[in-house]
Amino acid sequence: MVDIAASADPSVRASQRELLKTSLQTDDTVVRLGPGVDLDFSDLPGSWFPITFGRCVTLTSVDSFGDSQPTRAGGGVSTPPGPGRTPQTLGPVLRYGKPKPDGSDIFLDIACEPFGDHDGDGARISGIRLFGPDFGFQQTSETGIRVFRCVDVEISNMEIAGWGAAAIDVSNLFPGADGAPASGARITHPDQVRIHDCYIHHNQHPDPDILPGTALGYGVVSDDGAWVRISRNVFDFNRHAIAASGNTGGYWADQNLVLRGGGYEGHFYNNYTHSFDAHGTGCWWSKDQCGDAGIEFWILSNTWQYRKETDIHIRGKPLIGALIDDNVFPFADRGDAIALYTDENVTVGRGNTFGVDTFGQYGVCDFDGDGVDDLFLATGRTWWFSSYGELQWSFLAARTERLDQVKLAYVTGDKRCDVVAEHNGRWVVSSGGTGPWESLGAFGVPLSQVQLGRFDPAARDQRPNVTRQTTHAFFAAPDGQWWVTPLIGGPAWHRVASSSFPMSELRFGDFNGDGVTDVLAVVDGRWAISDAAIGSWQQLNRDLGTAVKDLYIANMDPDDNIDDLLWLERQVITDGQGTFQRVDLTWWRSRNGIEPWQRWKTYSFAYPLDAENEPVTHVFVGRFGAAPGGGALVIDQNRMGRFYSPAEVPAGGFADWSAAFPY
Repeated sequence: MVDIAASADPSVRASQRELLKTSLQTDDTVVRLGPGVDLDFSDLPGSWFPITFGRCVTLTSVDSFGDSQPTRAGGGVSTPPGPGRTPQTLGPVLRYGKPKPDGSDIFLDIACEPFGDHDGDGARISGIRLFGPDFGFQQTSETGIRVFRCVDVEISNMEIAGWGAAAIDVSNLFPGADGAPASGARITHPDQVRIHDCYIHHNQHPDPDILPGTALGYGVVSDDGAWVRISRNVFDFNRHAIAASGNTGGYWADQNLVLRGGGYEGHFYNNYTHSFDAHGTGCWWSKDQCGDAGIEFWILSNTWQYRKETDIHIRGKPLIGALIDDNVFPFADRGDAIALYTDENVTVGRGNTFGVDTFGQYGVCDFDGDGVDDLFLATGRTWWFSSYGELQWSFLAARTERLDQVKLAYVTGDKRCDVVAEHNGRWVVSSGGTGPWESLGAFGVPLSQVQLGRFDPAARDQRPNVTRQTTHAFFAAPDGQWWVTPLIGGPAWHRVASSSFPMSELRFGDFNGDGVTDVLAVVDGRWAISDAAIGSWQQLNRDLGTAVKDLYIANMDPDDNIDDLLWLERQVITDGQGTFQRVDLTWWRSRNGIEPWQRWKTYSFAYPLDAENEPVTHVFVGRFGAAPGGGALVIDQNRMGRFYSPAEVPAGGFADWSAAFPY
């Protein structure tokens, strides 16, 4: 085992690069990168590369090097380290640096050459960031990781970005005469090369008619007879998220999430290109749009938010077949989502969902239990969360429920957000969004018609800025009677107050700071609350009565536990041609719901209305930020989160900050 710790000394970092290279070449070695490791290879010549892997070598990261921790008996116990890259931490980074025309264009090489010294079978790479020369439109063709003929290879929990050729290139054969495939294949099944739970972005070499060089820009490419399994990854800003040559074996792509960005091609007749690709071997009229297309493909349970061009394009005829099923497409029409050279040997299953765009459809809740709200994305095939709402999407579970079919709450007794759904008339809960479904009971009321909260005045929790357990469900019957039941040990519905207002005219929060959920409505033109759903209507604000459907509810203050009411004023100005838009957003806040509206934050966004920009329409409120107190989130035209929370300032932070990555 070789451990590499972070160092500020340039000479130490230079020696660490040599140590990394020699260690990875040594069979049966585990190389662990510690927190904060940042090794830059920019100054090294191309002849120094690639960094090759020996047999059964692991390159990974750790959050510590397992220091001994004291026990009650006074001795020490070695604590196994956790991963250095998590949904909350970015992890160590290796930087290839500037292009190196005098040598190899491959950074990490897992190669199994029949007559050479390299045997990378059993290689593992996990928990690091791997950055190429440029995150823009690359003009050179470097590859982050090449896998050549090796088996039992696993690449996981990575961030890989900035590679003009490919983030990961998997190939299986030596080229024969005139580039034809030759013998020597060793990879015979997708599970022999596994790529999962990675964030693969900004690999986007466009067409050579626009910039010189070879048009690649692949996230993952299966080439020259290779097979590869590609699962639970997030793709963004790649020319093709997944690509395959016409002579590939194929790929199994399942449960991946493809975001809005990328696809730039640059032709006047085709400005953008498709996301998942399989080339044809060519024919007289085209070099890659006809002929054969690999052997076999499985494209299952993926979700696309990408809609600039086709999501899947198979440009030839697979030898055995291609199965496209259980995927979610933003396009309503199958022909816009899937382009096929031929229907022969291709099955487009009935389980695909068309016309569902999940961008901006997020829940707000704390899935990692750190006291800060995260964003939750439910695509209809998979669940994901973004820690703090600032970092990349991380996979939670393979579940088919969408956001409008679940409730987010804290039911199971810890600080992590749980997901509640309804199955065959029974309410069920998944602990942390990752646990198995567990029954809460048959409550006799559709989950979609209830509000979850804390409606027991005997169980008050008045602590400010803590995660409170969700204990009860509230239901407004058609006759106006309100009912409440505990979630655990229920159902045990009992009558509380009553009102003629339908659920659509009720909102919920803690408006008096007693740790119990109150009911909010507009009564006689002014906001009023029913304390714990048992009290009669009491006026909350003598002047304001904005419709409750237009309100956002969260506690913005670090020093109390009373929810505030926010309202978003939106003004949109477009030019006469509909090509440019300016959006002015102003947050107004009524502190604790009792004060008058006060201007809280104003944004102004101006942008062309084109494929690269999103309309500014998605906003959220929650416990965002490191300091106690709430904040607001606006997603701008570049898909970046713009946060605002004055509660950060007394703690030494900034009221305004941005997400690290686009949504």
